[in-house]
Amino acid sequence: IQNILWACHLTAVNSAGQKMASSDECRLCWCKDLDDLEDEDKHIAAGNAGHLCFPCNCRAPVHVRCLSEWHQSRWWQLLEQGFNFDEAHARIDTCEVCGARWMTRGRPKPLAAWALCRARGGTGKVALRRFPTLSRATRNFSDYAAANGQRLELLEQDVTGEFFRVRLAPAAFYQGEGSSAIAEGWIRHVYLEFESETVAARLPTPTMPPAYT
Repeated sequence: IQNILWACHLTAVNSAGQKMASSDECRLCWCKDLDDLEDEDKHIAAGNAGHLCFPCNCRAPVHVRCLSEWHQSRWWQLLEQGFNFDEAHARIDTCEVCGARWMTRGRPKPLAAWALCRARGGTGKVALRRFPTLSRATRNFSDYAAANGQRLELLEQDVTGEFFRVRLAPAAFYQGEGSSAIAEGWIRHVYLEFESETVAARLPTPTMPPAYT
């Protein structure tokens, strides 16, 4: 199944009017549980690898093994396309649909539940990222931004601890006027102010983005 995982993923989540995975089907292979896998795949599914799980916030589940196969194939695709290690890792660790991390064994809570946005610069806004990466390529940013002084709900941290996925309401557009009722995205901890100094002390030292080294 490795050769078709990425193509199936794109079709399942992006092609309107075509077949979509139901709530009891893997959104990568469109099969249900272990018994629905082809005979040639059953011998490589061990433990719960062939069972469905919900590793992100999407309502469509995936097989543990399908997700592992997708991670491997996607990793090499990104490297072949010229993505650096940091961005490639962030992209395979994050669902491109809902923005949450892929987590098959529970989702750890962030160090704090809330924080204030502290923008640095003349715009008074911090653009939210689609992926927790230091890359400043436009493709990694969403249309929304957190405003200076805005209270943000913290949902989770990335594997490095340097990024938090946040929810904000309302969410202003980073460019132009207007806003959305609510938005989620990733933001670096250097743009956050925590109520507790203990939390700040436990955060990793900020890493300089590659463009500035």
